[in-house]
Amino acid sequence: MSEKEVFVGLGSNLGDSARTLLNAWNHLGKQRGVTLSALSPPFLSSPVDMASNHWFTNAVGQVDTTHSPDQFLNILLDTENHFGRVRNDDQHGFSDRTIDLDLLYFGVVILDNPRLTLPHPRRGDRLFVLAPLAAIAPDFVDPENGRTITELHHHLLHTLASNQSSKQEINQRSWPEDIFKESA
Repeated sequence: MSEKEVFVGLGSNLGDSARTLLNAWNHLGKQRGVTLSALSPPFLSSPVDMASNHWFTNAVGQVDTTHSPDQFLNILLDTENHFGRVRNDDQHGFSDRTIDLDLLYFGVVILDNPRLTLPHPRRGDRLFVLAPLAAIAPDFVDPENGRTITELHHHLLHTLASNQSSKQEINQRSWPEDIFKESA
């Protein structure tokens, strides 16, 4: 099977979020059939569509994989479990979490089944997805709407500036050097 260009959203708002995200990123790179390609800077972002006092650390990573979308989703879920993600099937809506790994794009695959929707259905209305994605893949073309990530990012910024969407705050940060060196 040929390699696919895949984009993964990484997020955490509990514990040492930056360390957790970098450790999870490196863990992904140790999986058979997965090659790490690029990792965005971290972004500190306000919670969206949930009530919490804990801001998120978010990033987007690009990997190349020989796995199918379903197989790669299993790798992401296993990685979340490995880093302490607890899912409560009785809970509705979003909640605080130690780690969240979202499969944003799997090349140009368009898929919609009960387990997985590609591209990620909320990618275009989340600043914490588009800002880090634009940092590493500004010219990637969304296979559903034909727009580049830069175009999607600018559109969302315009929508937010004109108060046509709920408020989202985001600030680009840097990976702490000591954490980045430790996780390598």
